[in-house]
Amino acid sequence: MNTTLAKFLGIGITALTIGLLLFGFGFGMAEKETAEYETDIDAVSDDLPASTTNTP
Repeated sequence: MNTTLAKFLGIGITALTIGLLLFGFGFGMAEKETAEYETDIDAVSDDLPASTTNTP
């Protein structure tokens, strides 16, 4: 019984660790891509003529 429980907990902790690492990697990658996209959008927005801006 103890070896079965130990094996189950070992697999669970391993799966949790892998999941957390993948989430951390994915979150970091999404944050980086978002920052790059924001920079591109700001650059395009800055290049627009003043007459096409939507200011009230």
